[in-house]
Amino acid sequence: MNVRLKSRFTHILLTSILIVSFTGLQAQMRDRILVSFENQRRAASLSTVQQESVLYASLEEFSQLLNIKHFYNPQNKKLVMTVGSRSIKVTALNPFIIVDNMAYQLALPTLIVDGHMYAPLALFLQSMGGFFPAEFHLNLNTEELNIRRFRINITGVEVEQKRNGSLIRIFTTKEFQETEVATSVNRDWLNVSLYGGVLDSVQIASSQRMGIVKQIAPFQFEKSAQVSFQLDGSVADRSVYIQPGEVVVSIRSPGSVGPLSNTNSNANRERWLINKIIIDPGHGGKDPGAVGPTGLMEKTVNLDIAKRLKDLIEKRFDIEVLLTREDDRHLRLKERTQFANTHDGKLFISIHANSNPSRRIRGVSTYVLGIEKSEQALSVAEKENSVIELEESVEVYREYQDAAHILNAIAQSSYLKESQDLAGMVNECIRKKTNLPRFGNGIYHGRFYVLVGAAMPRILVEVGFISNKHEERLLKTRAFRQKVAEAIFESIQNFKSKYEAGIG
Repeated sequence: MNVRLKSRFTHILLTSILIVSFTGLQAQMRDRILVSFENQRRAASLSTVQQESVLYASLEEFSQLLNIKHFYNPQNKKLVMTVGSRSIKVTALNPFIIVDNMAYQLALPTLIVDGHMYAPLALFLQSMGGFFPAEFHLNLNTEELNIRRFRINITGVEVEQKRNGSLIRIFTTKEFQETEVATSVNRDWLNVSLYGGVLDSVQIASSQRMGIVKQIAPFQFEKSAQVSFQLDGSVADRSVYIQPGEVVVSIRSPGSVGPLSNTNSNANRERWLINKIIIDPGHGGKDPGAVGPTGLMEKTVNLDIAKRLKDLIEKRFDIEVLLTREDDRHLRLKERTQFANTHDGKLFISIHANSNPSRRIRGVSTYVLGIEKSEQALSVAEKENSVIELEESVEVYREYQDAAHILNAIAQSSYLKESQDLAGMVNECIRKKTNLPRFGNGIYHGRFYVLVGAAMPRILVEVGFISNKHEERLLKTRAFRQKVAEAIFESIQNFKSKYEAGIG
């Protein structure tokens, strides 16, 4: 017998032994644990078995307790649970669980007991619990499972076809604020994100499609909900209106004319006018930012450029311009975007100067919120985020260090395309105005905490490398800082002209 055949024979033999030993032993130790539902008198039980002190539970009964659609194929020993648009696939005697196209590994494999699928309950809830519309509390000492269903506040979706577009009604039991609702378009998908939303995923996924809506996909995140609509065609315009008991999204296809029914075009125009700009001079106070070879502090450069930019905008436009700080004071990162949202800003521009251990590196770059695709972007993001260590409490940023939180923030952003456009304009204008080279690709995505939560187009500008001797000398001069301010001003002017031309 060759080595490959011998190895395969051994694998089959061991698998057969495991199947026989697991099914035989577990069947002798079957039991049930108590299941209670928080704030409800309802009580139930769940079939379990124990294998070497590990508690396994029936996944079919688990699905039934949560009213989750599921299908079990005893021939190939696979179980599929459907939660909204999400598919959770479990295979017997396999520690890997496939959620959509992502694989998650349990520390122990699942079992087959009397022909039914069982999973190590504590490990399953730890890894998979977040995919279900409930919270689970398992007490292994008393062998009790408490289930707290999330209080659903997004109950359904209705699509209404109009002569010149479609109306999407998202029915809610919570009165959402405008700052809690965001929309974005990614190719042929329209995404509507609601901060604090809890979905009735099954109801929404089964909603009727109509007009240009081909598919509806609900996604539940830890702190927000997203309903995505696949569209049959492009979108020329979209608007969001908050009404009692519903969030209404109007979408208009190219070539259509006139406002959709039940919309207010004047209010919509006012909402999208760029009439208030928030400028954020990075760092400040006890946080000097980067320091140049001769001692020039980044916080000083940032504030001076911000003030010059403010003067240019106010002289040319009838626009209110606010600085997150107007003197040498320290601000927490969260305070900066909270300031922008509180004052209903329409653009958020955070001004910084870059630094690098290699003093030969130079150039201008701009950043938008996203996941880094390069080492340069990652190092810049880490540098700018390190300011949280100077704050009194860093606990509020723990969730920011989770990539899932950043991805959720990106999903909620209805301004990613606008932010990318503005970043490109700023990057090119500064490069031309100052003759600075472009740092790398010039435009990057990064997990910048200061950009998380700003409900408007927002960018972070690195106006040069203060760590580079030549660029530090430039950043010391009033003339160069004025050129940078003028370049950003021209970018804002171009951006304003382009985007206000499309709102009538």
